[in-house]
Amino acid sequence: MTVRTTPHDLVRAVVAEDHRPVAGVHIVKERHGGKDAACAVAFEDRDGALRRGIIGLCRHDAGVWRPSGACMGSARVTGDRDVWMTWGGWGPAQAREHAVFGGWVADAAAVSARVTDMSGRSLEDEVESGVVLFLYKGDFGLSDARMELLDAGGVVIRSGPVRRRR
Repeated sequence: MTVRTTPHDLVRAVVAEDHRPVAGVHIVKERHGGKDAACAVAFEDRDGALRRGIIGLCRHDAGVWRPSGACMGSARVTGDRDVWMTWGGWGPAQAREHAVFGGWVADAAAVSARVTDMSGRSLEDEVESGVVLFLYKGDFGLSDARMELLDAGGVVIRSGPVRRRR
């Protein structure tokens, strides 16, 4: 007998196995592209730390979903120059068709985000519950990319490098 796990059940199982949440795992946002999916998750671990992360899934033969990537961080206080509270991602590989990156934005007034790489290619997403998720195909230069957070009027309220150099 084959039992198919729903994507949400699989995400919760991956988090439970790797991070020991105290209570439930909240799926804050999800994106799908082709056979790939990414879910932003929030939970409190057994040590009392508020955790934020992204769990990736890939649909294989017969519609079976399997984990395909993950990144996890702690909720933290942001500074005036930050565009992220926490973020992460991964590139396309093995069975994955899409690269993924995203996370929690650093300004609660943001309603959308735009990321532009040095070649001028840009990605946009709406902020939902403080989260943006980008799924994309092809080359995108994250190492030198910049992110802009925009308010409801489309005005840039914060901008900075995707990857802050410390």
